[in-house]
Amino acid sequence: MRGQLLDSPVIAGVRSLYAELVDTLRGPMDGLPFVLTGHLHVAGGIESEGAERRILVGGQHAVPHDVFPAEASYVALGHLHKAQAIGRDTIRYSGSLIPLSATEMPYAHGVTLVSLDGTTVLSEHIPIDRPVAFVRLPEAGDMRLNELGDHLTAMNLSSDLPLHKRPFVQIRLAREGLSPGFREEVDRIAESFPARIVDTRVAAIPEASNDVTSADPMIRLAERDPEDLFKLAFERTFGVAPDATHLDVFHRAQAET
Repeated sequence: MRGQLLDSPVIAGVRSLYAELVDTLRGPMDGLPFVLTGHLHVAGGIESEGAERRILVGGQHAVPHDVFPAEASYVALGHLHKAQAIGRDTIRYSGSLIPLSATEMPYAHGVTLVSLDGTTVLSEHIPIDRPVAFVRLPEAGDMRLNELGDHLTAMNLSSDLPLHKRPFVQIRLAREGLSPGFREEVDRIAESFPARIVDTRVAAIPEASNDVTSADPMIRLAERDPEDLFKLAFERTFGVAPDATHLDVFHRAQAET
């Protein structure tokens, strides 16, 4: 896989572009720090499910972080919505300013302040307060559908809250007791509250068959969380839940898929 990435003409082209840019500017820059930019997907970056459009060029959607010359003082990247460093701390996505999909709810959105002083580079992520609340119901785990009204009531929202100030809500439901029309029931319950339901997900079923993606047809594949499916498959195979290291590898593999 690594060799294929290196041999890709797309990657070779991107590498050549940045190398030529640095070579051309080396004289005029006269020792000043190189700050490079790029709007592209760097392999190893964590993607946001359902929010980012993959940029396909010649069948290639990601490039390795070493396409950027080592002498670059800082590489400011755009495209991925999660603030993160790739490969080295000076190659960074600042991320989006606000959540752009339900999967981005836990992100610390903001801007990156970069200070350059000779060869010293310091970067600081500055969080931005969200203009509208984005909450998960329940805060942890899953709930039965008949508990949704109680959770919405507990938010204690003013009935005259303007539409643009109504919070975004992600709902996580337990599978037990759900009927084929549960989505309509969610809408019926929620319409009495000043909140905007942006995502409804159903918990994976540990007792399901190994082919979890073909379980109950009333649950669409798009509503299944890939991380939940990974956790379920891992626990079935090894008898224990995956730890943070396993999840990090999963996210990296997902980003390169």
